[in-house]
Amino acid sequence: MTWDYAELAKEASKRGGPVALRYFYRGQGAIIGAALTGAGMAGTRLYDKWRARRTAAAEPAPQTTETPTPGESTPQH
Repeated sequence: MTWDYAELAKEASKRGGPVALRYFYRGQGAIIGAALTGAGMAGTRLYDKWRARRTAAAEPAPQTTETPTPGESTPQH
């Protein structure tokens, strides 16, 4: 009996807990798996957007070099 309980506990931890294990064996595991996958993908997309925004804010603006037109004097410092 102890071995059966240990195997069941291990399977439940893989599936996300006892309730998820029960739904999985009732044939509703695909619904729970899809919901967990969707939440994971949404979290990944949110993180990617946050990281891109943070990276864009940290980068300095590109410096432009202006070339003087012929006959224009450049200021001397």
